[in-house]
Amino acid sequence: MKKVYAYYQSIPLSNQPEEFACANWWKQSWEKIGWQTSMLNRSHAQASSLYNKLTQKLMNTAHGLPPELATRFDWIIARYIRWCALHAAGGGWMSDYDVLNKGFNPEIAEEHERNGTLHINNDDLAYVFYATQEHCANAIKKFIQDPIIEGNKVLHEAHILGSKEGLYSILPLLHHAKTSDALPRSGIMKNASEE
Repeated sequence: MKKVYAYYQSIPLSNQPEEFACANWWKQSWEKIGWQTSMLNRSHAQASSLYNKLTQKLMNTAHGLPPELATRFDWIIARYIRWCALHAAGGGWMSDYDVLNKGFNPEIAEEHERNGTLHINNDDLAYVFYATQEHCANAIKKFIQDPIIEGNKVLHEAHILGSKEGLYSILPLLHHAKTSDALPRSGIMKNASEE
């Protein structure tokens, strides 16, 4: 069975019950479409040979951050550390755990895998991507080497990696929940799963 990974890191200011509710909707939706789900965390990331170098880069980046990014720094760290977790896991597909699967099956994933070693959405910060273990290592090296923040903006991973492909054919098969004024992400995921 094809695996999809997500990454969880406890962030002090986040609402843990809400994060767990999102993760449950994520797991349920991906398994329903035929995937095996696996939640990675910092202990998995620490098994990557590139973890310490990336962590050092992130700590160096923390100095002098504008206030609007400084308050979100734990979140920024998690965005990049998850690449180490995927590297240590041997590569594969990863999505944010607030991404509901509405029809992206393992067969479609395998078609993409035959056409390259890196696939990533480039319309936003990465919320779904595929990388072989080798390409994970190359991506992490690029994150270590290049800026990840420009002014008061976190750069999209696809921008840093120079990826133009975008996964446009699979994005309609996914639902990336974003908090609205009316509902938290878990409520949006619940509603979308019932459509």
